Amino acid sequence: MTDRSPEILHRDVLDAVASSLGSEVMAAHALQIEPTGTGFTHGYRVSLRDSSGALADHTVFVETSPPDATRPGVLTLTQPDSGERVDVWVYPADPALPALRTAVYAEAAGIVLARLGLPVDDLRVSLAAYRPGKRAVVRVDTAQTSYFLKVVRPPTAEPLQAKHTHWRNEGVPVPAVLGWSEEGLVAMEALAGSELIGVLDRVSNPDVLLDEIQHLVAQIASVTSTAPARASLVRRLDWYEERLIEQLPDHDGLIETTSRTISRRYKAGGTPPPERTVHGDLHLAQLLVDPAAPTTITGVLDIDTSGWGDPADDAAALYAHLIATVVHDGGSRATIRARRCSVLADGWRRRWFRSSEPGLADRAHAIAAVQLLGHALARSAAGSPDAAILIERAHRMVSADDRPLTSATW
Repeated sequence: MTDRSPEILHRDVLDAVASSLGSEVMAAHALQIEPTGTGFTHGYRVSLRDSSGALADHTVFVETSPPDATRPGVLTLTQPDSGERVDVWVYPADPALPALRTAVYAEAAGIVLARLGLPVDDLRVSLAAYRPGKRAVVRVDTAQTSYFLKVVRPPTAEPLQAKHTHWRNEGVPVPAVLGWSEEGLVAMEALAGSELIGVLDRVSNPDVLLDEIQHLVAQIASVTSTAPARASLVRRLDWYEERLIEQLPDHDGLIETTSRTISRRYKAGGTPPPERTVHGDLHLAQLLVDPAAPTTITGVLDIDTSGWGDPADDAAALYAHLIATVVHDGGSRATIRARRCSVLADGWRRRWFRSSEPGLADRAHAIAAVQLLGHALARSAAGSPDAAILIERAHRMVSADDRPLTSATW
């Protein structure tokens, strides 16, 4: 693996940002990396010292391969070593999510929420999740209650609130919408339950849990949709291959072989079925369960990317997230969570072979391998050794038959 930490790659950029603010960089470290359409958005925590000696911390995002359009609050720079153009902005001034600046400050959020008729007494806000350029979730606590603000791109706010209402009417337990604004804020109730990924140690029977997830997938499939889901990641295979070879040239042979095998297996799966609703980003952190009965699903989160799609995409996303968790935790025997994720992954995958859906097993194996390459790319950009492990898992995945891929026990 090449020794190219994100801090070194963008240190000149961070120095330029500091200079534009009349300051100098005292320290910087990477926070997150988010793949975008053709590049990455790198997040850094940066400590700056101004001319008076005062210190201030900022979260700075560097976006490679940015759009050509000029965007308010964004600094455009050219890296001297590569000539690469990058866009830089300081949190919370996300150019794609203009409402974020309102949502994360209690005083500003209170004005908007009061206008929506929501409780704001003794209001406190805290960032619960954030994907730069895509969406954010802000928790709101008041004297009377708690709820969440989802921050999205402005054109998607109205369709999202309509989608939540429709899914609830169809019996899928998604959060109710309490109010929304055209600026890109959607206020939602706080559902009862715990994230499934956090309570796996309480699950006594993996097959019962997988039955419940399979029932939910069938329930989602029966919901009517008016638009397609997020495009399948299989369409990004060539881009993942190119970027991974750039990041990990020592593994180019395995990457190329895996990519070609993915293409063949996906083609073997035939044409996906028409007009089947899918979640679009299904994994255990999107599912809430009763903590006292953790095989009972009580809530479904983040249906932003849902719509017509291939059921193999949801099947593959769930599998790939399970394996990514196993690798992150150090292997299938490293922790209870890793061991149980490994068992669930194998059990979920074996169900594909029993599906009545023509070609689902082949398409799901191919898409899951692409998902694993995507996880590998994010880890490689962060300099993690996990990237090579995930590429190997992708290769094993796309070459697999119906036999178990792990020896882990529940």
